[in-house]
Parts: sequence; C-alpha cells; structure tokens
Amino acid sequence: MNFLYAIFEKLLVMFHGMTGNFGVAIILLTIFIKIVLLPLTLKQDKSMKEMKKLQPKIEEIKKKYGSDPQLMNQKTMELYKEHKVNPAGGCLPILIQLPILWALFGVLRKEGVVPDESFLWFSLVTPDPYFILPILNGVVSFVQQKVMGTSDNPQMKNMMYMFPIMMVFISYKMPGGLQLYWLVSSLTGVIQQYFVMKKGE
Repeated sequence: MNFLYAIFEKLLVMFHGMTGNFGVAIILLTIFIKIVLLPLTLKQDKSMKEMKKLQPKIEEIKKKYGSDPQLMNQKTMELYKEHKVNPAGGCLPILIQLPILWALFGVLRKEGVVPDESFLWFSLVTPDPYFILPILNGVVSFVQQKVMGTSDNPQMKNMMYMFPIMMVFISYKMPGGLQLYWLVSSLTGVIQQYFVMKKGE
C-alpha cells in the first residue's frame, strides 16, 4: 500500500506542477486512474449488462423452482453456463480497485500533501460547507443506478433510493478534495456505463 501512496502522491504533485491548482490536479489524477482501470471497469460493466439481460429468465426460474432451492440454484447455474456468464465477473474488478482507491484516499487525507487551498466554493481539506458536493454525489449515484437498470429488478429497486442517501451520509464529512475525487470518478463511471449498457440495445 505504501508503494501506491508514493505513486499517487508523486502524480498529484506532478499534476499540480502542470496546472498550478490542486483542485484541477485531483481531477486529472482521478481521470488518469480511471483510464488505467478502464479494462477492469469495462469487464465489470459488461458483466452487469449480461446479468441484466438474464434477469427475466432468472425470475422465471425462481417462480418455477422456488420451492426447491437446490434445483433452483442448479437451473440458475445452468442458465449462466448456457449464456457464458460468470455471476462473479463484476466482483473481481471491484476487489482489485479497492487497494488503489484506499491508497488515493490516503494521499488526499495525508497532512501536508494537499494544502488548505480553495477550489470553486470549497476548501480541499475541509468538508463542503454548503453540502453541494455530497448532494451531487447522491444525485450521480442515483443516475448510476438508473443507467445500470437497477429499477428493473424488484429486489434491488429499494437500493436505487437508499444507496444515494447512504452516499450523501458517508461523504458529507469528507474533505472537499475527497468529495471532488468521488464526484469526478462517479461522473466518468456513469458516462462509461451508459455507453456500455446502451451499446447493442
């Protein structure tokens, strides 16, 4: 993890040297990380798209074999195998990304790396005083759920409303720099998911 800390810190300082502004440097670093992780996130998004296509058939299996959980699981796995879909395909990329995300969070939290500098209406080292960034993060999270087609799944429909609220609650105490990273990362993720999910429809 220390290795990643050092890399991200050097990249952030480099982008600051190019732009003269730590807010812009955080945006550039976020985009750089998204580009590096693009193959993994594309794999994750495509796996989610295939799972979405199979959802009606999965619901049919649940209705037909719901009284026999073992047979229901067997039929579900047969369906995955028939369509060459790995239900865990979207999990591995997320697990690989976690150390990278935590390392970046650590850099942005580290005292002395990002100064008490203002960007737009907020400070990079203290929470957004107007709660605009947390609310934007919640809105983007809601849009992300819509793009993923979560509302088509009755079991996940509630999450479409609960998750954005959780995002606001989690992020409102974060330093402005972290909130900025989260917002830019989510926005680029929504754009990517939109094109992946809509392609071929």
